[in-house]
Amino acid sequence: MPISLKQLPGPKGYPIVGNIPVIDLPNLHNQIEQWADEFGDVYRLNLGYTSQTIVTRPSIIQKILAARPNEFVRLTKMNNIIREGGVDGVFNAEGEKWRLHRKIVAQGLDVKHQKEFYEPMLVILERLHNKWSKDAESGEPFDIQRDLLRFTVDITATLAFGIEMNTLEQEGSAIQDHMEKVFPMIFYRINQPIQWHKVFKRKADKEFDAAVREMNKLVDEFISKGQQKLKDTPSLRENPSNLLESILIAADEEGTFSLEEVRGNLLTLLMAGEDTTAHTLSWLMYLLTIHTEAQEGLREEADKILGDDPWLSDYSANNSLKYTEAVALESMRFKPVAPVMLFQATQDMEIEEFTIRKGQKILTQWRSAALKNEYFSQAESFKPERWLKESKCPVHNTEAFTPFGSGPRYCPGRNLAILEVRMVLSMLFKNFEIEMVTEHEDINEIMAFTMMAGDYKVRLRKRV
Repeated sequence: MPISLKQLPGPKGYPIVGNIPVIDLPNLHNQIEQWADEFGDVYRLNLGYTSQTIVTRPSIIQKILAARPNEFVRLTKMNNIIREGGVDGVFNAEGEKWRLHRKIVAQGLDVKHQKEFYEPMLVILERLHNKWSKDAESGEPFDIQRDLLRFTVDITATLAFGIEMNTLEQEGSAIQDHMEKVFPMIFYRINQPIQWHKVFKRKADKEFDAAVREMNKLVDEFISKGQQKLKDTPSLRENPSNLLESILIAADEEGTFSLEEVRGNLLTLLMAGEDTTAHTLSWLMYLLTIHTEAQEGLREEADKILGDDPWLSDYSANNSLKYTEAVALESMRFKPVAPVMLFQATQDMEIEEFTIRKGQKILTQWRSAALKNEYFSQAESFKPERWLKESKCPVHNTEAFTPFGSGPRYCPGRNLAILEVRMVLSMLFKNFEIEMVTEHEDINEIMAFTMMAGDYKVRLRKRV
């Protein structure tokens, strides 16, 4: 007999409010893993007025992802709150609207455009190198996460919008300072049983509203510049040079894109592209200062592939950085920036031994499985070589590894993210040595829509 939601085990709750009082939002992903160890890879959370199915079993997660966007969609509540943050694009679109958005966004982020914009991307990488050279000369500890966030903002604006930004060298407040207020508040509101911000505004709500206004102001400037460029160069309508132009052209076709959707897609790319890649790089710095043996492999590969150059000037040589990519993938296994995804069933169905009802809310968390020996040999060990073709790890189940999602809604920014990681790591280990100044045990995982690292500082030294 299929198992229903009511039959699932789960942590004991309180009368009326269920498990709500014990849920720790910044630590939610870890709580899910702890409960999975106790109650199994499919269990139930009692949220008082509703229930949520928690799934950490890779085979079921893969089936859910493969069934999108028809049989599973993002939570209705989640979509509404995301739109409050100005995001109304490919990330949260569903059905035919998603298919249209996806096609245009994927084209704007494809390898062809990466090749065309590689030279401007190298200018941004050089700025990062110059900034780190000054930090190395001073010998003072500094906030490398800030640099990584600004680097990814500048890359995204250049590649996707054809607009040069230079937040890396900008003094004082930058657009990234506004962006970092958006996702944490969206995550907070998604998980609040009552949307109190609609009744009264706290200081954090007012800061969020101000951040959204600033983001919209910036994106409106992008749109205005893009429209003027299309007007000045009509030939671009037949062969757009970036994602911004592609979206604006589509918007001119009646019924394709509304102005709100144009803005929403640009905000999606700017925030998601900056947030996920920057936090991935931040976790790489954290892990590499623990597993220092991997640093030597990165140095050897950088010296071999880069030669006398301080960074990788030849785009085609990026694919030769096999070990660098392996380190990135292993880091994502330990510290995925998007370990939790929320879905809602659009119809009744059965998946494996479970009955899923229409409207049922499902939270998936894949890191729980990725750190188990059942899915990866010596899962507790940081072993980048497991991702190389010559790997001798007998158990390597990629079903348990979905940092970029899977199925039809696989992340279209995957190749760009890996390219940025290769660029930064090869430049870093070709030119510098890195040391963590903050105690590693003081750096916490913080769940705020993405899983970010707590504040920390590093010290760089120039290689001799």
